[in-house]
Amino acid sequence: MLDKTSLNSTATKTLGNRAKWLNTYIEEAEFFEKVLDSDVSRLPNGSHLVEIGSGIGLLSLNLASRGFVVTAFEPQASGFDEMHQMRDLVTNNWKGPLPKINFSDISVNKSTKLDSPADYLYAINVIEHVPDYRTLIHDALSQSTSQGVFRIICPNYSIPYEPHFEIPVIVSKKLTFKVFRRKIEQSEIPNSKEFWQDLSWPTQRGLKRYLKSMGVEFEFSREATNFYVNRALSDSSFVNRKGLLFGSLIKGFAISAKYLTRFIPLSLIPIIDCRISKNTK
Repeated sequence: MLDKTSLNSTATKTLGNRAKWLNTYIEEAEFFEKVLDSDVSRLPNGSHLVEIGSGIGLLSLNLASRGFVVTAFEPQASGFDEMHQMRDLVTNNWKGPLPKINFSDISVNKSTKLDSPADYLYAINVIEHVPDYRTLIHDALSQSTSQGVFRIICPNYSIPYEPHFEIPVIVSKKLTFKVFRRKIEQSEIPNSKEFWQDLSWPTQRGLKRYLKSMGVEFEFSREATNFYVNRALSDSSFVNRKGLLFGSLIKGFAISAKYLTRFIPLSLIPIIDCRISKNTK
């Protein structure tokens, strides 16, 4: 398990003010392990899990420590320049035997050679950073077993809000950039302009159309949104780091959504949560 006391001391010396980002990534990894548990808890020990966009690697390490074989892909992308450095901090401050993980610093593609086909793949808050996420989905499924599942969780850009820069969407990506250019370019996100340009703004409707054209089986769910709602109601640090305005809006939405989410169309809930299987219809 992660030795947070040792890590906090080391991270402050190594990263300075950027240490707060590492703490955020740790919180996110722990949160999403809970979100994925409904899937992974049904898998037998030794199942092969593939994480696409593994970030600091903590989620992969936690799952590997539960007895899974884990392969983790984390290519260097705009806005994530220090991710590999943070991953080293995490692995160097692991308490006990370090789980064996095959970390790869490239993107998964149809030419990727895995030791064995994946039983379960997951990409959390990843495809919105991939300009051609359709190819990523196609190539990821090519790496799965016949019964494998690929779970995607990401923001739904049908909702007029950009969560990375915490700004409202003004009609289109191009117009939104014109209106909020200064805020985007002065963001704490490294290489913020390139980061913005890489955002693909996926929507539930667009993803659904693409999956239908592939002829694969898929299912959209409210599960991740419900986890977010409960988090907003119980985790003050999550709400506070969104700032006073958007933190208040998130909490207000969560209070309403707790009772209304099941009535909102899947195309209009803020989180895309989709399970895709290789089986064709």
